[in-house]
Amino acid sequence: IAKAFKEAGIIERYGTGIKRILDICKDYGVIPPIFEEKFNGFRVTLFKEKLDVTDNVTDNVTDKRFILILNLINENKQISTSEIANNLNVTKRTILRDIEKLKQQNKLKRIGSEKTGCWEIINN
Repeated sequence: IAKAFKEAGIIERYGTGIKRILDICKDYGVIPPIFEEKFNGFRVTLFKEKLDVTDNVTDNVTDKRFILILNLINENKQISTSEIANNLNVTKRTILRDIEKLKQQNKLKRIGSEKTGCWEIINN
């Protein structure tokens, strides 16, 4: 992927870099990157793992997404499901389904309402 970024000249061309990063990741079939604003900067997390349609890989991708969801929540306890979906480049429905599974696995719970509440990660 790094070679593809270099060949695409992402650093040299400003303004369309995020779209090109997403397009390259999609072309290579890898997990979409996570874009985060951090303090006075910006962080992009890239993954080299390929997405695939087989059940085992799909389960693996889902498990990785669970970890990414928990990481995002750990960084911002008030993050919305829409923000999580945008960060992970998946639908809000996918995130709602994943969060429900995390709740069933006793890894996550919601404290308070949807609008004013926050997430709590349960450490077993």
